[in-house]
Amino acid sequence: MKKLLLNFIAILAAVMLATPAMATYQLEQGPSSYPDLPPEHWAYEAVTFLTDKKIVVGYPDGYYRPDQKVTRGEFSTMVIKALGLYEKDTPQIFDYKDTAKHWANRNIQVASYYGLVNGYPGGYFYPNNDVTRMEALSIVLNALSPENINSEQAKHFVSIYQDYSEIPDWALIKAGQVQMLGLVYNTPGHETTLEPMRPATRGELARFVFNMMDAVQRIPSEKIKDEIEVVPEKKPAEPKKADGYILDNVYYDEEYAVIPEGTVLPLTINKCLNAKKVKEGEKFIARTPFNFVTREKYIVLPIGVQIDGAVHKVTRPFRFVHNGYMALRTQNIIEGKGLPEMKIVAGIGERDADRRIIRNDPYLTRTRYNIVQGQNEYIHKGQRVNFVLLEPLRVKIFNRDDI
Repeated sequence: MKKLLLNFIAILAAVMLATPAMATYQLEQGPSSYPDLPPEHWAYEAVTFLTDKKIVVGYPDGYYRPDQKVTRGEFSTMVIKALGLYEKDTPQIFDYKDTAKHWANRNIQVASYYGLVNGYPGGYFYPNNDVTRMEALSIVLNALSPENINSEQAKHFVSIYQDYSEIPDWALIKAGQVQMLGLVYNTPGHETTLEPMRPATRGELARFVFNMMDAVQRIPSEKIKDEIEVVPEKKPAEPKKADGYILDNVYYDEEYAVIPEGTVLPLTINKCLNAKKVKEGEKFIARTPFNFVTREKYIVLPIGVQIDGAVHKVTRPFRFVHNGYMALRTQNIIEGKGLPEMKIVAGIGERDADRRIIRNDPYLTRTRYNIVQGQNEYIHKGQRVNFVLLEPLRVKIFNRDDI
């Protein structure tokens, strides 16, 4: 009776792990809720992705347990979920002697129908056996249509592993193909061994399936190519053109436009700033008064972008003496989705900022300006002020409709 109870508990735990329709403890926040899977863990990226897709779930206590072993029934379930086949109705034409009353029978039948898994000689599937690394990689490969290779070519690919002689004969070519396609993942410290017959862990299988889901978009097998959802490759939108202030020195780096360091950008200020009265730290907002465009009229900075800034330093001016200045420093863009932070500074009365000051302090510069009978010692609200870029600004010029 005690043995029967333990078997029932084991089966119930397996069902909760592998089938979302019956799982009660599926985590809502994903792998950030797994205390044993911090962001620096080697399986974090894969588990993050698979959890978001509801392909894997954690244990009832909130842990993921990346080192836990996985059965063949559980892995069959994971793979058909990853391929979007979990809800498919398929005929049960595979009469395995040991799966009829197993919780994963339907999932094993679906995986068998699409050629992902195979049984053992004698008509057995052994759903409760731990899936080995080579078995798992073979199942992953069955979802794909890899290039045909022979035994000698396969040995060439797997000879990088010290234990390649442990690969069983039936798996040699498959091992070469998964290595060729980059489907294998070796945990840190085990880069030189394949360990084909070792039971795979939940973390390793997450990496295998993660790699498979990427490859199946390119080379799906004949049996599943019409069943899976192929994500179309996103093509960049045409660059948006407009009239505006032309920046002659812009150059291109692939899909980015680069505005070089030292470029002058005339911007407007939202308030009056008087060098006689302004205080250091006083906030202001600069704004792009028109579109900044390339020679081809591609928009790199659209009209209306707002940039948060502050007065960094002030020297009070004396009448008839050229010794007053304000150093204005930007902090970040507060509007304009998709634009990077701009490190720019303002100069009044002179177009070119003092480059020596820029080199000494990468975050600000100053420009002395004429103080004649009290004139030019302040910035009017709405006045255009020449700001100078302190470093190159990379801006993606495609698909600007979201700005």
